[in-house]
Amino acid sequence: MERRRHCSFLHGYDRWVEIEWEGKRDERGWVVDFGALKEIKEWLEHMYDHTTLVGPDDPFLDTFRALNDNKVIDLRVTDPTMEGMSELVAQKVDAWTRTNAPHASVMRVECWENDKNAAVWERD
Repeated sequence: MERRRHCSFLHGYDRWVEIEWEGKRDERGWVVDFGALKEIKEWLEHMYDHTTLVGPDDPFLDTFRALNDNKVIDLRVTDPTMEGMSELVAQKVDAWTRTNAPHASVMRVECWENDKNAAVWERD
């Protein structure tokens, strides 16, 4: 009888985010001051930098949670697709914008991991 050895590998990706705002320009000609984006940058790093993304319906979610509890991985339970990421980022940035730059609106969020896999959220 042949015995198969099972190995699992987690694969990392680079992810990029581009956000477009529309609104009234301030005295410097800016719609949103890039210097004020620290909170968004920190949230993006918390969510996506050296983390493991697992969907809420993943059949091995309990296993991933156990790995997280034992500090083997840094788990985020979220839609791991680029479509899910673009929508989640849009929601977070939109909430931030309403509080910190109420004169502006988030119009578009594009997220991608390579030239062949990207998703765009656009305001209706």
